[in-house]
Parts: sequence; C-alpha cells; structure tokens
Amino acid sequence: MANYLAQFQAIKNTSDRLVVAVSRFLLFPVEDVSDLWPSVKEGLEKRLPLKKASLNNKTRNPVYVENLQAEFILTTDSRLRSRFPQEQYLFWFREPYATIVLVSCEDLDEFKTILKPRLKLIVQNEEREWFIVFVSKAHPNNDQATKNAKKVYARLEVDFNTRKRERCCKLDLNGVDASFWEDFDFKIVESIRNTLDRRAQFYEEEIRKMSEQRLMPVWNFCNFFILKESLAFMFEMAHLHEDSLREYDELELCYIETVSTPGKQRDFGGLEHGDDQAALLKPGFKPLSQIVQDDSFREFEFRQYLFARQVKLLFRLGRPLEVVMRGYSFIISFSKTLALHENTLPFCLREVWVISACLAIISSTSSIYDGLAAPDNEKEFYRLHGDLYSLCRIKFMRLAYLIGYGVEIEKSPVNSASLSMLPWPKPSIWPAVPEDASAKVLAKEKACFFLFLGYILFLKDLNETYID
Repeated sequence: MANYLAQFQAIKNTSDRLVVAVSRFLLFPVEDVSDLWPSVKEGLEKRLPLKKASLNNKTRNPVYVENLQAEFILTTDSRLRSRFPQEQYLFWFREPYATIVLVSCEDLDEFKTILKPRLKLIVQNEEREWFIVFVSKAHPNNDQATKNAKKVYARLEVDFNTRKRERCCKLDLNGVDASFWEDFDFKIVESIRNTLDRRAQFYEEEIRKMSEQRLMPVWNFCNFFILKESLAFMFEMAHLHEDSLREYDELELCYIETVSTPGKQRDFGGLEHGDDQAALLKPGFKPLSQIVQDDSFREFEFRQYLFARQVKLLFRLGRPLEVVMRGYSFIISFSKTLALHENTLPFCLREVWVISACLAIISSTSSIYDGLAAPDNEKEFYRLHGDLYSLCRIKFMRLAYLIGYGVEIEKSPVNSASLSMLPWPKPSIWPAVPEDASAKVLAKEKACFFLFLGYILFLKDLNETYID
C-alpha cells in the first residue's frame, strides 16, 4: 500500500471539493446526446455551493454546513475511469458522492419499451447514491407535449420511487418551478450524506482492523496513514473540520508511539537544504513520498507535516488562540527532540528552526486575530505571543554564544535568568552589573538582537533564492 503514497498525494492535491457525477448514458431515445447536459448545466451549477447542507459527523450527529463546495462532472470524465478494486477503495474519498441520471422522453411507449429497461439495468448496477432528473422541454403552449411529459414522469415515479425514498424530480426547461430546486437540493444533500456515512463506516472499520495489528510484524505505518488521512481528508472536503482535526490528532499520537518504540533505527531527517526554516504552516513543504523510510516517515519532516495540517483546520474553524497554544507547546516539545539529535544535525539548526517557527506562528495568528474574543482569551493570546518572542530572544542569545559573540553580551540579572536555562557552560556566580551600566546593557542587547535578526533574514533570503 505504501506504493500508492505518491499517487495518493497527487489525488489529494487535485481534489478540493466533493464530486457529483452526471450520467450521459441515458440521453435517449429522443434527445441528442450532446444537447441535454449543456441545457441544464448552468442551472445546476448555480446551486453551488450547497446552502445549509445537513450532514452527519463522525458520531452520526447532524451538522449544518453553510456553503458545501461540490463539483459536477460527467461520468465519462477521465477521473472516473475504472481502477483496480483495492486502489478504488484506497482513494474512495474522491469518488462521486452522488450520481444524477438525466432523462428526457416525451413518448410513453418509448419509455416503457426502451428507456425503462435501460434505467433499471443501470441503477441496479449503480453502487453510488443516485437519483433521476426528468428534463422536460415541452413548451407551455404545446398542450399535447406537456401532457405526454407529465404521463412519462408519472410513470417514472411509479417505477423508481419507493415508500422509503423518492428518487425522481422534474425539471421544466421552459418554466422552472422553485419547488424543483428545493427538491433537487434535498435529494443531492441526502445522497451526499448517505455516501459520507457509508464511507466513514468503511474507513473506520479498516482502521480498527489495522489498529489491532499494531503489535504484529505485519504492522505498517504507511498503510495506516493512508487510510487515516483519507478519512480525515474526506471530512475536510465535507467541511466537517472538527472530525478531520480529531483524525489528525489521533494520527499524531499513533506516530509518536511508533517512533518511540525501541527497535529499528530510523533516519531522523533535517539534513537537507532549507530544513532550518520551520514548515509549521506548509503541509506541502516536501512530498511525503520523499520522506518515507522503510515502513514509516522521517520524524523531522512528518511531525511538521501533521502540525501544518492541524493548523490549517484550526484556522478554518476560526481558532487562532488554539493555534498559538498548540504552536508554543509543539515548538518546546520539538526543540527537545532536536536536542537529542543535535550531534547529527547541521550547526545551529535547532536555534534557527525555533526562531523561524516562533515568528511564523506569531505572524500567521496576528494577521487574523480580530480581538473580539473574551478578555481572558485575549490576555492568553498575547501572553503566549510574549512567550514566543521571549523564546526567540533566548535562541538569538544562544546563537550569539555559539558563533563567538557570547563574551560581548552583558550579564544583566534579566539575561542571567534566561541564559541559566541553556545547556552551555556558565559561571556559578554571574558578574555584577554596575548601577550606571543599564543604558550600555540595553544598547548592547539591542545591537546583538538586530545583528542576529539580520543573520536569520540573510539565511531566509538565501534559502528562498535556492528554492526559486
């Protein structure tokens, strides 16, 4: 299954909305195949995005989605070409969530003898959720054509509607009734909701089976990842962001347990050009297929990827405070992890990574925070920003020491408290600072800060130059 990783990522990058298939096979017997879809395409697409769609979340509780993005594509589209069963199930999140069958016929005998058998055959073999849109082109002034269309549609309802579910709706091209669009919206949302429920159940069952094998030799994290992220991505496309976030949280916990298990040695990563710049907001910073090692992913890249996916969802949920909270905790935790691998990582990577991570979190959350949160939340938001700035300052001073400017930093009581937490040689007693030296201390601290800020910006520009 790990062989599908590159294909899985490519499909994800091109799938940003739910797909609804429109059948072209049933534009028969009296309608030109190339004529019916163009005549209804504009009207159907005006219904997108779907307003106030009622979907079920992972616990099967109703959730109202204000603007559900979807896309109509014909069943002849290359994206719907048949695939091997295993591949189809792996990428089930991109399969159509409903199939609209377009029908147009104004002769009852033709319907009974030709169209009905074909419809029966196709819908019986249709595994997706489907419903029929009967398209009438009868002009209101043509009484006979109007009567014939009504007779055909009445027969269509009798043959394909059931007590449990209505499968048909009627679109009059020469006089669209507002009730049609209400009926159409209801049927398409119903189909999408049923498909989501069924696919979520499938993914959850497969994930449960794989979770039960975690202690067995056949366990493979890449396989687990594809299933878990497929479910998370399906929830994200359906705007069920809370459920998607929960899947990524669980995936992160599983990965941490996997890499913490003693046994096989794995490359940590962090040795490539540009790795010193944190990718906490860039889930596509590196293709996942390039960071796979055996049956897992390199920790340096993958943990940043998971965090970036979580942050994307939190922004969509409008929770910048939680982004800052999670960001600060992640930076502290991951900095400790980097310290364990510091002997194999490039010089100063840990310090530069922490600085760039802090500044990225501060910049991204400051630009969207509206300040309308409760006073306590607002205080916490800015307190955490202060902690991130303080952490930046500590790492700048650490950089100064590492590259030979440590002796130039005045050892003020404020600096002493910060520097005493760093793992580098320190005197047992800090030298006293004269009372009249405060202005000089401040001036030198500012000089050091801007010196190394310029150093970091230089590295950033250099990195962008190589990337471009």
